[in-house]
Amino acid sequence: MSAWTQLTRRRGNPAWDGVIRASGVLAILGIAVTLLGSDEAGGLVGFTIVTVWVNGPIGIFLPATYEPILMLFGTIYPPLLIGLFGIAGTLYIEGLNYFVYRRLLKTRALAPARDGALIRRLTRLFERAPFFTVWMCSWSPVPYWTVRIMAPLAGYPVSRYLVATFLGRFPRLWFFAWLGPALRLSTGTLALVAGGSIVLFVTIFLLRRVKADWIG
Repeated sequence: MSAWTQLTRRRGNPAWDGVIRASGVLAILGIAVTLLGSDEAGGLVGFTIVTVWVNGPIGIFLPATYEPILMLFGTIYPPLLIGLFGIAGTLYIEGLNYFVYRRLLKTRALAPARDGALIRRLTRLFERAPFFTVWMCSWSPVPYWTVRIMAPLAGYPVSRYLVATFLGRFPRLWFFAWLGPALRLSTGTLALVAGGSIVLFVTIFLLRRVKADWIG
């Protein structure tokens, strides 16, 4: 098998493939800028990779883990810079999520759920104020995964979806990045909180899987 075939062959579903390819490109970029003597730029590339992964396919299993990461990086870099790199990674993965969800929701397997009374009712509610709904979910505690489903299901244009996401998500990213240094917490403490939150939710997920397998 040729190297070109290896590079162009899709790894998993489109979401995983996009995450893996983006991570590879960013990793190469991070290595390059670090070798050129810019350790700070390498760290920002690493943060962007984390952003893509936390908001990608595994994001649903890692709730409330990204905020401590933002606070940690906000103590190392200017909060505004973290907000800009964070929103760049977020818009990339959310654009990918949009097309993946749209494709999945059109499959025959999901037809019963897609055509159900509840989903149709929620879709009609979303269509009353789609831009406002996406904007509100992107910065508030309301779960963002709801608009990840509703926007492609309702056929809402991806450009407007991403603009609304930017307007809501960027201030949120900047705020948490600013909150880290504002609280005067040490980087060690924030790193412990960020790592601990990831370990906690991964442990909960694995325990649920073991319990389900045991009951099944």
